[in-house]
Parts: sequence; structure tokens; C-alpha cells
Amino acid sequence: MFSSVHSHRGSPYAQELINHILPHCTTRRAVRGERLDLQVNGQGMCYLILEGTIAVYRKSDNMMLSTARNPAIFGVANLTDNYFNDYLKNVSPGLIGIITTEKVAEIITKKALWGLLSRHLMFVYNRLYHDIMPQGGTTAYAMIRHQLINLMEEDESYRRSVAAERYIRDKTLLSRSGVMRILADLKTGGFIEVEEGRLIKINKLPARY
Repeated sequence: MFSSVHSHRGSPYAQELINHILPHCTTRRAVRGERLDLQVNGQGMCYLILEGTIAVYRKSDNMMLSTARNPAIFGVANLTDNYFNDYLKNVSPGLIGIITTEKVAEIITKKALWGLLSRHLMFVYNRLYHDIMPQGGTTAYAMIRHQLINLMEEDESYRRSVAAERYIRDKTLLSRSGVMRILADLKTGGFIEVEEGRLIKINKLPARY
């Protein structure tokens, strides 16, 4: 369904899929903050991220699941049915390709790309399990620690444009006061460096709070 921000985390199969699908897409510029639904009037949609950075949100509770930088492709997990009804939001201006899942399924079948698609999806869901889902305890601090590490791995331009507290709350749904308290303690202890709410550097995060 989605790829990652950095090339070492993103699917190595995304660009090849994009190369096959792009000629059949409608492409346009996307503005920051624009929302893109994976289902529109019951029709599954695929989005090719050709330029820029995008965030993936779970529709049921508006929780941010991940971010992705080009090249990335979204919606291909819905080719046989509408399994996911999430939405995307541009966190930077960019260029996107838009196409229905029905049309993508025709292309995949015609070009015998189901093997390539399967490898892409296996890579993506392996990353979902190991990188996005918190490992270890489920305390508030464990979740905040995990998301601080994720934030530090984001593209620098995005990291410097988003408040650490907001990034963490979007991805954990923790209370603002609780997140702010722990971030303040980490900053006071010299574990992290924050300027105007933006995460600048992680020195060393304690395993426990």
C-alpha cells in the first residue's frame, strides 16, 4: 500500500511498477495539505508519488501511519477488492499520477506483473510490521521514543517543517500534555535537541523513562 521515505527503507520494486503504470495515468501537481482518498465513490484509486512527500492516514481515527517520499505507489493492495479505505495527505508540494485500481489490475494482468507486485507488497508489509508497529512495550514513553527515532529518519526538509509533538500525536493519538511533558524532560536531560518545537538531533534516548 505504501512505501517509505528513504531509499534504504522504501520498496525497491516501486519504481519499476511506476514505469509500467505511469503512461496510463493522469498526472498533475499536488499542493501541500491536499487529501487523496484511496476510495472515491466506491472506486479504488492508485496514486503514484513522482515528486514530493506524502503521509498515510488511517481513516477510522485519522492516525498517521507512515510517510513516503518519491518514488512511491499507493493503492495497489486494493486491486482485487477495496481492503483499505485510508487516505493520503501531501506534506510538501509534488507531482502525482492518478489512476483507478481497475485500470492498474488490467495493466498488471496484461504485462504479467503479478510477481513484481507480490514482491513489492511483501516488502511493504514486512516494513509495516517491523518498522512502523512499535516494538517492545506499549507505554507512552515507548511509543514516543519509537516515533522520535522515526522522525529523525524522515527527510530533513519535512522534519524541520513539522513540530515533533504534532508528529508524535498524529502517529500515536497520545494526549498533547503527555507528549509535551516527556519531550520537555528529554530536552532538559540533554537526550534530544529541539528548536521551536522541531527535532534537530537525538543524542541518546534512554531505554526507559
